[in-house]
Amino acid sequence: MQAERDIPHRELKLSVKQAEALSYYDFMSYLGVPYYHVGGLTSTKKLAELCRINSTKKVLMVGCGSGFSACYLAREIGCEVVGIDIAKLSIEEAKERAKRQGVSDKAKFIVGNAHALPFEAGTFDAVITEFVSQFLDREIAFKEFARVLKSGAYVGMNEMYREKEIPAKAAKEIAQAEKTIGEITGLPFSLLLPEKWKEELEKAELKDVNVRMCKPIRYLQETKYMAEAMGGTWSFVEYLIDTVSKMLKYYLLSKKIRYRFNKLEKSKKILLRKKSTSKYVGYVLATGKK
Repeated sequence: MQAERDIPHRELKLSVKQAEALSYYDFMSYLGVPYYHVGGLTSTKKLAELCRINSTKKVLMVGCGSGFSACYLAREIGCEVVGIDIAKLSIEEAKERAKRQGVSDKAKFIVGNAHALPFEAGTFDAVITEFVSQFLDREIAFKEFARVLKSGAYVGMNEMYREKEIPAKAAKEIAQAEKTIGEITGLPFSLLLPEKWKEELEKAELKDVNVRMCKPIRYLQETKYMAEAMGGTWSFVEYLIDTVSKMLKYYLLSKKIRYRFNKLEKSKKILLRKKSTSKYVGYVLATGKK
């Protein structure tokens, strides 16, 4: 089933001062950025497979952002998805996205906190996070994930990692990138070792924990998935024009927003593209069973 055209076509409604006052992720949601996780829809598809998600399952996506992955799973697999995020603006965009894509009956979104999930025990067949758990107090959050899972159900995560043995110069650059991302997003950010991800899932009394180390995606393949998810190549091109034009306007009008983007771009280059540093970084697809 092909998606409806997934393009908000918003006008430049926020003033520069209003845009500057938004948190980083609220601002990204306002611009229409679909997701942030390394691995893209390629990893979303794989994580759903690893968590045994099918059309009969009920899935919780913690830190769902603007709902792109949640709507994608609801549309492609037919599962019921509940997305939760602490950012109200992101949830508003997620609800709009579900309407545009015709999956409002399958994908529901609410404002809420990962550390105190507003659901009864044993509600879900899977709990998924994508570039979210590394910002959380994992001791509290992972116990919450396990609490709301049914027996035999899965936690699945796409989160970044770093290798243990890193030359001093590269390690210093990576540490600075971590610090910058934390400062700009206003959230604690540090890359864990793969074995640390395993250890923290096991602390939540999850079983059969498996941590698979992956490297960043092939962009041509991901672009194809993105275009399909947005209703075709032309819709994808329209989305890019719409989002990039809005981003460029704020970038040119605001020194503060320029600073944020430039600092983040430098950090992302260190973690994802610079050969001397990115080879020590990747993402994990980690699963654990209740």
